[in-house]
Amino acid sequence: MGVNIISEHKAFFAILVLVGAGIVAFQASAFYYYQKSNSACLGPCQGSTVKVETLINYGNGTSQWINKTGVPADWNFYQLTTSISRVQATYYGPPTSEHLITGINGVESRQQYFWSLWAVCQESGAWLASNVGADAIHFTTYHTLAWYFQAANSQDSSNWNPPVPGASKVTVC
Repeated sequence: MGVNIISEHKAFFAILVLVGAGIVAFQASAFYYYQKSNSACLGPCQGSTVKVETLINYGNGTSQWINKTGVPADWNFYQLTTSISRVQATYYGPPTSEHLITGINGVESRQQYFWSLWAVCQESGAWLASNVGADAIHFTTYHTLAWYFQAANSQDSSNWNPPVPGASKVTVC
């Protein structure tokens, strides 16, 4: 009886197997594409280094510039920050795998004060408030970055002050 059903529906089972194989192939290629697109530094920059300038503005008139040469090009800004300062952060695991910086060198977020992340837009030379976290910033795009401890009454970064007093800022790079 069971063999009879299979022999009568060979075309159906063949199509079912092909559809299943197609779904598996699609999922595998989508995963491969996702991994490649989230890897900011592929092949050519493995092992290379870059120079990154980092400003830490403590929001009280005290700032510190750190010019670091020899930063691995495949690092992200979170990795660099932890290598040049004492960082307090909350880690959010998959799917985002990001860190929320809550403190740098003992200065911790409180009430409306927080650490904002800024980058210099190469085209305009103006500061840009980052719309992504430090884990998502790779040095293939930006080479001058800043942490700025500031009070903000709004989550709209266009209302924030840039990390260097009197510097120009842009909302899009």
